[in-house]
Amino acid sequence: MVLKAVTIDSVRSALMKGEWVIILKGECTEQYLPIYVGPSQANIVKRELMGIRFFEAEIYERFLAGYNMAGSNLESVVVEWSRNGHFHAKLLLKVRGECIKMDCPVAGALALAFRRRARILVDESIFQKVGIALS
Repeated sequence: MVLKAVTIDSVRSALMKGEWVIILKGECTEQYLPIYVGPSQANIVKRELMGIRFFEAEIYERFLAGYNMAGSNLESVVVEWSRNGHFHAKLLLKVRGECIKMDCPVAGALALAFRRRARILVDESIFQKVGIALS
C-alpha cells in the first residue's frame, strides 16, 4: 500500500445526485478524489474550512471522533475504500507515547485533520479506482 498525501480541495453540492461531495486533491498532482457524503457530514467539513469553531473544542472533537482526544496528538488521517464502495477513515493518534489507530467517519476525520493540521493520506490505488485525473 502506497499512501499519497492529499488536501481538502472543496466541499460542493452535487446537484445531479442531490448529495454533497468532499473533493480531495493529491499534493503536487492534478488528481482528485470525490467523496460523497450527506448534508450534515458536508456541513461539518464546511464549517471547519470556513473557520467556524465551536467553543467547547474538546466536546466537539469527541463528537467527531467518538473518543476523548484531549492530550493526544493526531499524527495523520488515512482515508480507506471498502469493497462495498464506501469511504471510511482511520485516525492515527499518539497518546502519552503510545500509537493508537482508530476508526472514524470520513467527514469527522477530515474535519479533525484540518483542525489539527494533520496529514491526510489516501492509498494511491484508490485514485486509480475512483479518482479523477486532469491532464
